[in-house]
Amino acid sequence: MNSKSSGIRKALPFLTLIFLLFSVLLIWSFFTLNHSNYFHQLNVRHFKYVSDLHSLISTPKPALFSQPPQATDTIRNAIINIRQQPLECLEKIGPIDRILMTFINTDNIISICQKDIVSANQALEAITHFEAGVIDEASLQEQLIETLRIFSHNSIEFEAPVEKTVNFIADIIISLIVSSCIILLLFTMYLSRAVSLVLTNREAAMKALAESEERNKSLAYKDTLTGLPNRNLLEHTINAAIAKSSRNETQFAVMFIDLDQFKDINDTLGHSVGDKLLIEMARRIAHTLRECDSVVRFGGDEFVAVTDCFDAVETIDVIASRVIDAINKPVKLVQIETFITASIGVACYPDNGTDATALLKHADTAMYQAKSAGKNQFQPYDKNSANRQNRKLSIVQQLHHAIANDEFSLVYQPVVRLADGKTVGSEALIRWTNMNNESIRPDEFIPIAENSGQIIEIGDWVLQQACAQCKRWHQQGATDHTMAINVSSHQLKDVGFAKRVATILQQYALPAKCIHIEITENIAITEDKVCVANLHELSELGALLLLDDFGTGYSCLSYLKDLPFDILKIDKSFMPANNTIAATIIAMGHELHMEIIAEGIETSMCHQYLNNLHCQYGQGYLFQKPVSASEFDVFKQFSVGL
Repeated sequence: MNSKSSGIRKALPFLTLIFLLFSVLLIWSFFTLNHSNYFHQLNVRHFKYVSDLHSLISTPKPALFSQPPQATDTIRNAIINIRQQPLECLEKIGPIDRILMTFINTDNIISICQKDIVSANQALEAITHFEAGVIDEASLQEQLIETLRIFSHNSIEFEAPVEKTVNFIADIIISLIVSSCIILLLFTMYLSRAVSLVLTNREAAMKALAESEERNKSLAYKDTLTGLPNRNLLEHTINAAIAKSSRNETQFAVMFIDLDQFKDINDTLGHSVGDKLLIEMARRIAHTLRECDSVVRFGGDEFVAVTDCFDAVETIDVIASRVIDAINKPVKLVQIETFITASIGVACYPDNGTDATALLKHADTAMYQAKSAGKNQFQPYDKNSANRQNRKLSIVQQLHHAIANDEFSLVYQPVVRLADGKTVGSEALIRWTNMNNESIRPDEFIPIAENSGQIIEIGDWVLQQACAQCKRWHQQGATDHTMAINVSSHQLKDVGFAKRVATILQQYALPAKCIHIEITENIAITEDKVCVANLHELSELGALLLLDDFGTGYSCLSYLKDLPFDILKIDKSFMPANNTIAATIIAMGHELHMEIIAEGIETSMCHQYLNNLHCQYGQGYLFQKPVSASEFDVFKQFSVGL
């Protein structure tokens, strides 16, 4: 239908042009026919004037020349009138007329007119000579009779070619008009049929659209896969429940149900199996609820149940437990028994919301609380937990603008050589004060940034700033000063991380050995290939790898042997260092030819104990708290405990 419509749109200008040309043709034909008929009119007048001249010349001589001036004037005027017709005829004949007359062999019209003009001029000259006395009356009479004969003969000769010319022009014009009418009729018929076909197709399309809309209306509130009502009906269902509970002064609940392992099954066994699972779970949920309750498929593997009014909260606990038990039962998929669980969030009216939007939002929040608590359970909406969730969301939003708004800063804590108290390096630590002048601790926003993926950008910013500061201290004379930079697992899992480190080192002309990449132990034991590849690439670059928080996680010695770590860092939880764990870590590090840094040193006794165990380096409040670059003294030598 679209191509037909396009064809009609293109044809309409042509139809308009044809109508215009046809109109021009009709006008031209009218003037052409009128032009050709003018030759007939001239010939008629020519006959009349010749007849008048004949009457004058046929008059008896005494009567004709009784008053010579008057008689000759009358004859002269008659001849002039006769001569005027061929003159006008020659004026009317244009170049096209001459070509046409030559083509149809009627060009003797021109010679006839010229003969008339010559004869008329001779007669007028004779009258002039008669009046001047040059010739006598008999000679004049003879000349006039000869002229009259020529005029009469020419009138008869003129009629045939004029008739032929006029008829030919008329035939040509009629043929053109008829042909144009036929073309116009055929084109109009074609266009009419095309328009009729388009209208027919459009009517069929409109009918199909109406039928489709009718079907859509019937399906608008029904999920095609499970047969349950869909989310379009959910707000209406909740609002109806609100109205009923408000009248009866009772409660009802909205339960947000999410299948826990559905994605794994869908990805492993395929979407068709996943659809069968959804159909079965929808059937179980619907059969488990009371007849007065309702359930809708919210989307994907999510369902929302709206319970009827109840008096005791325990009723909801019973319903939610029954739903979980029903979902927990094995389901047979592709000849294999599969088990699946669900997490359910519950929001009650009016305590957890007084409108559909609030109830759904709070039930969804409670569902995520159930997932966080271990899944396969239901959780009522908890405002404090929701506040924590909202806090996380707020931090995620603020982190998007933190770098652009220059909200981050770095502080530096010295790394001290325990043997002589000399400052040999520093650890860069990030701090964040948001636009509301609120200081947010790293242990709060770093995990959130890791989960949201923003840690990559933040980590790159820290790396850039820390290397720039290290370069400035080198330029001040502390050429051996090292900079320890904490790196997240998400950064190490980025294939381009080691190359970015190399680029930044090249940018600031920093020796790679001055950069210590701090990695927590839980990262070191990962089997992620990209992570391991980055560690080796950083080591080959010359950067030193520092294993942070050693001893707090799953301490597998094989990883210390297989991965290129240079330094072990004893976690501050093992301070003060008068315990076997710290001593064991120091001894093990020495056996592996690794240097040791102890953090959390706060007393001289702790410092002395670690020094006696030949722990090379330390950090802690005994030496200095983390401070800004302007307060940091790269040349400071501490005398504590020496």
